Amino acid sequence: MITINESSGVPIYLQVVEGLRCEILGGVYGPDDRLPSIRELAVGLTLNPNTVARAYQELETLGVIYFKRGQGAFVAPHTKEERMREATKEIIVKVRELIESALRLGLSRDSLRDIFQECLGSKPEKHGQPNDRINRD
Repeated sequence: MITINESSGVPIYLQVVEGLRCEILGGVYGPDDRLPSIRELAVGLTLNPNTVARAYQELETLGVIYFKRGQGAFVAPHTKEERMREATKEIIVKVRELIESALRLGLSRDSLRDIFQECLGSKPEKHGQPNDRINRD
């Protein structure tokens, strides 16, 4: 389900792009599946159809979808492995941004490693909430 955060600094059309990409990568829509029409999605998200059209144009530029004249938008025919490689690349970029931000805030690499291990469930929390560790280091 695509959610729009109107108070976010991210433009709404990019939120739609991200939401659809997540749904596609998550398997909600498979290769060559038809996406909702621009009007259907706009009504469902209570957005201006031009906003959704802009998102679809961006997705087409990125090679995520394609259009068939008179039939609508469809998911590009990528294999599951290709979709997972794309998702992995995106996650790596986001994790790197998160790490850079955390280091700028003064967290040590060891603290970050502990936080990631806690979040992945591979290490039990030692002292209460994860925020306690952030405040200690």
